[in-house]
Amino acid sequence: MARRPELSRKYVSSRETDRLGLGLGRKIGLLDPTNKSVTDDTYATGKWDSLHRQTTVVDAYSAAVDLEYLLQGGINVVIQALGAEELFVRIPTHDPSEPPPRGVQTWKHVFGGPDLVERIRINIEEHLAFVKAYEDHIGLARSEQDVRDIVKSGRIAMVMMLVSGFIANDLRVLRQYRDWGVTVMALCHLGAMEWSDSTADLKGTPGLTEFGREVVAECNAIGVLVDLAHASDETCRDALEVATRPVIATHTKCRALSNAMRYMSDDLIRTVADGGGVVSILAPAPRISQEAQEARLRRDERLAETYSDPFELAAAKLADPFSWGTKLDLESIDHVVNIAGIDHVGLSSHFQNVPQWREFTGALLDHRYSEEDTAKILGENVLRVIREGIG
Repeated sequence: MARRPELSRKYVSSRETDRLGLGLGRKIGLLDPTNKSVTDDTYATGKWDSLHRQTTVVDAYSAAVDLEYLLQGGINVVIQALGAEELFVRIPTHDPSEPPPRGVQTWKHVFGGPDLVERIRINIEEHLAFVKAYEDHIGLARSEQDVRDIVKSGRIAMVMMLVSGFIANDLRVLRQYRDWGVTVMALCHLGAMEWSDSTADLKGTPGLTEFGREVVAECNAIGVLVDLAHASDETCRDALEVATRPVIATHTKCRALSNAMRYMSDDLIRTVADGGGVVSILAPAPRISQEAQEARLRRDERLAETYSDPFELAAAKLADPFSWGTKLDLESIDHVVNIAGIDHVGLSSHFQNVPQWREFTGALLDHRYSEEDTAKILGENVLRVIREGIG
């Protein structure tokens, strides 16, 4: 008779999750392994799994934290975005390859003034409560040394990031956020701020105002890493002109490949690199149907060769990180490396297909990146910028 492995999943009572203010966050009954996974490294038998475990893997931008996903993907550090709500108020009519019209609002901020600060405080407290509840698995990092120490302890390091410049036009609020544990801040998200603008909303005079320049200078002074993702070209250029520390673009792709204004131009990518910064590519890219079928066939052939016991094979299949609809965006990674250098590219998920990241290590090595360069792309480049931009 085939051996039945012990059940590895642990469930928390609804009373306990209610006490912690957390959602249940559990699934049962999903037979399709693309929707269900386990976090047992016993079944990580892929060609490059061992190297992946030896590498400090950084997700440079996530919109949510799921501990099972992070463990499944072998991710050690996550830059977690938080903020306040924005409303979509107008359907754009301009060509997405062109900048939006100046002064035309597409997005609206729900909160402003003291209410905005209170909304951010609530969001921060929710994240801190999550970290406290699961402190055996995750810790808040306020510095690069914190990151290293937390990862060395076998836990995931979470870096809190403000998704836009939600500081109520007050540098004292920025300093308060830093005291609360926020160490990365984007200058803009979707809606334009009074002092910066985005690729979706341009002010009448695009770019940073004088106060916006003061914000960048203050971030450099107190150790808040500046994020250029979503910022307009003018805002990016103004910020790079002011910045005295490296900056990051946490989640973007290459405009030269997509012809979309949302993503960064070659000129801006080079300028970020010239200042020592990093451009983190949104890792997942679509697979065509045939690619997905071929990847799934390779996986199932490997499992059949490795496991003769059907219960072990079933457990290994659930532990597999593949997400069949996507692959690693090697084209965008290559483009940044070619124009800016290997030291200036990272990866981010935006919470898409996080369990798949074990596969990305193999994809980089099979693509003929060296083990050293693969480690840089997977995390070391972003860790360097955290050290130089935060401390």
